[in-house]
Amino acid sequence: MWNNSKSLTLSIFCTRLFAVLLAVGVCAAPAIVSWYFGDAPAIQALHLPFRVTIYLCAVPGFILLYCLNTLLKNIRVGSVFVLENTKMLRIISWSCIAAGVITFGSGFYYASFFIVAVACAFFALIIRVIKNVFEQAIELKSENDFTI
Repeated sequence: MWNNSKSLTLSIFCTRLFAVLLAVGVCAAPAIVSWYFGDAPAIQALHLPFRVTIYLCAVPGFILLYCLNTLLKNIRVGSVFVLENTKMLRIISWSCIAAGVITFGSGFYYASFFIVAVACAFFALIIRVIKNVFEQAIELKSENDFTI
């Protein structure tokens, strides 16, 4: 039967899997870009900026995955409404914003990145709302802890 513990374990596994896939993607970026665009001389000019975008987005990607892993580990041990989790959510949202800014700038040479930038901004907004809910819950929890 599926339960919260199995769901949490799956989430932690997927987070770590995405970290490995991101590392592989960064290492294989030149091959991926060559495969995606081909080696036609007219397209060669896109190879370097596309790889730079991948490398720049990898930094907030790794930070986001680290914070997500930390958040999930905290939840696993029962520390849900703690300030560290709001800090992790804040960093995750800023990582989304950073990736959005990078991809927005990259949209000027490859228009599809504008869609990615909008998606990053949308995810940042959702994470910020969740962070605010967590902050309110922590405040309510601390008030309840001091009530006799």
